[in-house]
Formats: sequence, structure tokens, C-alpha cells
Amino acid sequence: SALEAEVEACKEGVTLALEWSTLPFILETDRSIAAAMIVQPEVNRSPVSNLVQEALAARGRSHQVAAISRVQNSVSHMLAKIGRTGPRTAVWLRSGPEEIVNLCAADQTDPI
Repeated sequence: SALEAEVEACKEGVTLALEWSTLPFILETDRSIAAAMIVQPEVNRSPVSNLVQEALAARGRSHQVAAISRVQNSVSHMLAKIGRTGPRTAVWLRSGPEEIVNLCAADQTDPI
């Protein structure tokens, strides 16, 4: 399902953030249901509950979970496009493809 795919992507993002950095992080998703499932303190009984519990492994590290609109999700959209058309998986540290760097710079200057 789309929700399961989104929560899986959130889990992978949290895993990478925990592995590659000791800094606080912000997990952004354009699925408000996914964001709510990840931050709610009570036991989750949904079909994707295991994925949500794994995403919660970030406890102990300062983090925020934010639901954003799809309009604000241009970086994620471009990364998904690169992932669909690229021949392999990649992790970029401190920089990335020019189109991603430009979108991130635009995000920093645009008021939300």
C-alpha cells in the first residue's frame, strides 16, 4: 500500500540518519497519517505497525516528525525520480546531485 511504502521510506530515512550522523534530525513526510502513526505514543495495531515501531528507534536522539504538503516535498519527489531512473542505490554525504542541492537551497530561502 502507499502508506506502507511511505512508512518504510521513513524507517529507512531514520536508519540512515542514525547511522551517518549524531546530530538531531527532522523526518518529513507528505502523508499526515504516517507522521501521526510514527509520533503517537500508544500501541499501533495497523498493518504497518512493525514498520512504525522500527521508525521509532530514533528515541534517545533529538528529532522531529513533520507532515508537510506535497508542494513542499520537491526534494523527495526529485530523489524518488532519481531512484526510479538510476541504476543503483546511493548515499550522498554533505552534498549530492546538483538538482537536489538547488532544491534544498530553494527550500531554505522559501518561507513555509
